[in-house]
Amino acid sequence: MTDTPMTPERERMIRIWHEELHRLADPTAVARREALGDLLAEVDRLRGDLSDATGRVDFLERNTLPDLHRQIEHHKDGKARWRTRAETAEARVAELETRPTVGYAVWCVEQSLGDEAAQHLLDLNPDLKGTP
Repeated sequence: MTDTPMTPERERMIRIWHEELHRLADPTAVARREALGDLLAEVDRLRGDLSDATGRVDFLERNTLPDLHRQIEHHKDGKARWRTRAETAEARVAELETRPTVGYAVWCVEQSLGDEAAQHLLDLNPDLKGTP
């Protein structure tokens, strides 16, 4: 066996030899013709297998790649949404930490104006009674 590539020119030359060997009747020519026939049949079979495999690859690329691109984009969007939510939550936490709580505001009113003023504040805003 040689490592000679099966170029279109080489295949054409082998097919011509195969046809020319049909005219000869000696046993050597018959053996060569059979060997070349087997070689050409194998080339045709491999070419068919390659065509089938190429068709399957094309099918998978047409049907799988767009779906993969959609999934990647979906996950990218999901990551961006989670990042935005996390940044919003962090900003809200920072905002809440800097603002005084209702309990602290009521305590400040008690300290500066007395218990009656604090109670009056809570009476005016009943929804504040249960908040810290």
